[in-house]
Amino acid sequence: MTRVCPVGPARPVLITTDLDRTLIFSPRATGQLGGALPADPVEHADGQTAGELCHAARDALAALPEFAWTCVATSRSVRRLGRLRLPFAVHYAIAANGGVVLAGGVPDPGWAARTALLLARAAPAAEVRCAFAALAGCAATGAGLAGASPAGTRPSGASWLERMGDEDDMCCLAIVDPARLGTEQFAAVAGRCVDLGWRASLVGRKLYAFPAGFGKEHAAAFVAGKVAERAGAAPLRLAAGDTEHDRPMLAGANLAWVPAGSELAAAWPDRGRAVTVTRRPGHAAAAQITREWLAVTGDQPGDLVRRRGRVEPRDTARAQVPSRKLGLTRGS
Repeated sequence: MTRVCPVGPARPVLITTDLDRTLIFSPRATGQLGGALPADPVEHADGQTAGELCHAARDALAALPEFAWTCVATSRSVRRLGRLRLPFAVHYAIAANGGVVLAGGVPDPGWAARTALLLARAAPAAEVRCAFAALAGCAATGAGLAGASPAGTRPSGASWLERMGDEDDMCCLAIVDPARLGTEQFAAVAGRCVDLGWRASLVGRKLYAFPAGFGKEHAAAFVAGKVAERAGAAPLRLAAGDTEHDRPMLAGANLAWVPAGSELAAAWPDRGRAVTVTRRPGHAAAAQITREWLAVTGDQPGDLVRRRGRVEPRDTARAQVPSRKLGLTRGS
């Protein structure tokens, strides 16, 4: 059992959370993971529901007190982040795996300057996309790189590259066949990305490359500094995420949560001390995580006890935080 120091009533709380498969889930993800709960759509694509937030998580997030600051942190581009209609307040947003920090929906100029320097040191994204195509055996044509058609993205022989994602200066994304992208092939991709000043990572069927120096953890630390400036005290940092992109961000938090059934759930080395792995996956995980955030904020001031990898505030069942209706900051 590890005791966490009591938090004074004036101390702010910063919640930094991943979105996809941590807080929101597509119908496909829910079918794969389980843990279904009543949920509402928060994203549509091509006329179909692409993301849902369960009612339990929605209500917990809406009930967070005023001293709790919410920051969503995603590998999505700003454009894809803008497709979401989240029914809770978003004070800060991290996009492009740490390449962009939005405050109230507006890019932070100081962080944008840092990102500009990192981009200047790296090769253009187009070169990385060409490297993906070349290493997969695809012809590096405009149609192939854009993923305009299956014929353009997948060569006649067996290839691990299924299609390229949207063009973006801060991220190169490819949808791959993991069964065909072996260890040696991925090592070749990763090595070529390093040569170009980028870093490659594989998350399920998604092959990412981001410029060296990007990372949610760096942006989250920057946001924590901003909150400290505005609130007059360093925040207690809570974080949640499901993939390797999130691991450093979670490691930098005071308390962290990982959804069951996720990439990190089986791999986290020390879940008993600073991280909670949820009991169930999917929407049920999001419900547990957000309710425990609410319990943490509702426990101030008071003792917070960690027991068997779970957060157990004193008298959690009776912790009351007045509900309030919160709207999304547009563009974040």
